[in-house]
Amino acid sequence: MNAIKSKLYWRLRESFRNSFSVREVWFDEEPKEVDGVDVFYYCQRTNPIRGIRCNEYYTIWIDLTKNQDELWEDIGKHTRYQIRRAEKDWLVYEFWNTDDSDILNQFSDFYSKFALQKGLSTFNKTRITNLMDIGALDVSRIKSKDGETLVWHAYYRNKTRSSLLYSASTFRSSTDNSYRRMVGRANRYHHWQDILKYKNLGLLTYDFGGWYAGHEDREKIGINKFKEEFGGKPERSFNCVRSITMKGKLYLRLREILTKDD
Repeated sequence: MNAIKSKLYWRLRESFRNSFSVREVWFDEEPKEVDGVDVFYYCQRTNPIRGIRCNEYYTIWIDLTKNQDELWEDIGKHTRYQIRRAEKDWLVYEFWNTDDSDILNQFSDFYSKFALQKGLSTFNKTRITNLMDIGALDVSRIKSKDGETLVWHAYYRNKTRSSLLYSASTFRSSTDNSYRRMVGRANRYHHWQDILKYKNLGLLTYDFGGWYAGHEDREKIGINKFKEEFGGKPERSFNCVRSITMKGKLYLRLREILTKDD
């Protein structure tokens, strides 16, 4: 997308954001209410929905019905070593199923700094707020023994499955290699603690929130290897979008035009 189209696309998003209603429907659930909704996003469905636009989506997931020893043994030797090292760093793990705006703001501020360092767009706060309002948002973080926040994770969660939405760390905020190694250990430890938390809550599946199916992007391939070290299984699903109202149809059509490759 060229610079002009990019600017128009973001202006479109901002102009529509407060004037129409978007709802997410996760996994193979069906929407409970349609009234007042302009667009439905169907996330990670087992099969595509006929008659509407669907795109393949790949992720990697862990079976939480295994016992803790089995989950631990599934983790690669190097990652197990890093987690054990992290335990000696006296890290502090915190977890919330949150409707606390203060916690959300802390996460938002942290993620904004991380996104700026990495050249990413900031997250959709409206989307996160919607998930928070229905009790489907979990956030967790790791602090150092001195109280410095090192890593944040944010998840969508239903009765059986959690899916990672955002992950941010202070890894890029320092050029000190010992500090960066410590943050890397903290992130591995963080995932392990989240896995145990969701297992103890009775969930069946821990979803790493994406897996790169290509072969060209070396950074994404590296992220794949990080996730694969936890012993999960790759999965193909489908993300679909359905317009309900004329306003929704207009938005999706304009978005399609502006995001179409030149």
